[in-house]
Amino acid sequence: MSDLVVIGVGEMGRASLAILARRLPEQPIRVLDAREDNLRRAIALAPDRITGEVTDVYASPPDLSGARLVLNFAGPFYTGTDAIPRAAVAAGADYVDICDDVEGIGPVLALDPTAREAGVTLITGAGNSPGTSNLMAKRLLELHPGCDGVRVVWVVGDDDPGGLAPLRHMLHMAVAPCPVWRDGEFVDEPGFVPETAEVYDLPEIGETVAYNTAHSEPLTLVRAFPELRYAAVQGALLPAWSNELFSSIGRLGFGVDDLRVEIEGREIDPVEVLWKLLWKRHERRKPGVGPDGLTIVQTQVLEGDDVVAKMTVVDPYPMSRTTALGAAATALAVLADDPPAGASGPEILEAESTLALVEELAAEEGAIPGGLRIEPAATQRA
Repeated sequence: MSDLVVIGVGEMGRASLAILARRLPEQPIRVLDAREDNLRRAIALAPDRITGEVTDVYASPPDLSGARLVLNFAGPFYTGTDAIPRAAVAAGADYVDICDDVEGIGPVLALDPTAREAGVTLITGAGNSPGTSNLMAKRLLELHPGCDGVRVVWVVGDDDPGGLAPLRHMLHMAVAPCPVWRDGEFVDEPGFVPETAEVYDLPEIGETVAYNTAHSEPLTLVRAFPELRYAAVQGALLPAWSNELFSSIGRLGFGVDDLRVEIEGREIDPVEVLWKLLWKRHERRKPGVGPDGLTIVQTQVLEGDDVVAKMTVVDPYPMSRTTALGAAATALAVLADDPPAGASGPEILEAESTLALVEELAAEEGAIPGGLRIEPAATQRA
């Protein structure tokens, strides 16, 4: 049996790995990570068939020979490298990642002709947002074919950002331009600034202010649905004051990837200092207390300026869990359905059955209570 390869087994990768190990009880799985502690935790999930290797996959792209499917959780993705999907194509393996950065999606999509020729499927942006959000958009557009706009709204409240890569992504998001699809072209708009604020009435939390976000849904949705006249993503952090905080510290320099400072003769990445502070705060939790958090992702479809319908994920847990669920569902769908060769977003998958799989996996994990919520919306202005 060909290997399943999971690259990056931090919190999100390990959560997906646990789901896949349970659902595929005979499947040999190979895990790669730069940290030994991550590998130990991953192998412990099924030591009889999970093997591990300490390696920096970006410093030295791995040999993926013998792989059937490669799952890439090794961020940050905004560096824009295509080393891992290229290695997957060379091995004749299908590929799924959880990239949510605009800069990371493009290089994967550019491999479309290469992937087609090799007969492999590359799916990028397959977590929760992007990921489940894209599949919700596809399903809503199937149900409401007259719609010509898609908006994704996400809200995250986490005590712990879940790892250094997610923290880097959050800070990068505050400084990166946001591609908004308007009437046939992408317009770059600023991210996480008051000028882009909109108010949404969301389940569980009511009226919430969200801001333009440099997420990748518009890039793949427009490819899949060229009839769209509008596609955008807005997001928010909880508590509300943390939006201004992340925006400010991102612009102060923590969101700039190539900035280094020298302290007593040592070069230090500023975001590492911020991460150590946040992690120390996380470690001070009382033993036995689970992570506090909330994740909401709502996809809306519009006709003109009016919202026609919505589908929403609500999970009382940090974003790592719903991201892992989306990635695991995508991996299982690829293994079961053998989607067309080429490079795309999750929209290449059959929406209704894959969303049903997300709900099934969520129920097994005790996540997303109530399942995916779908509703016709009262008319409101965009």
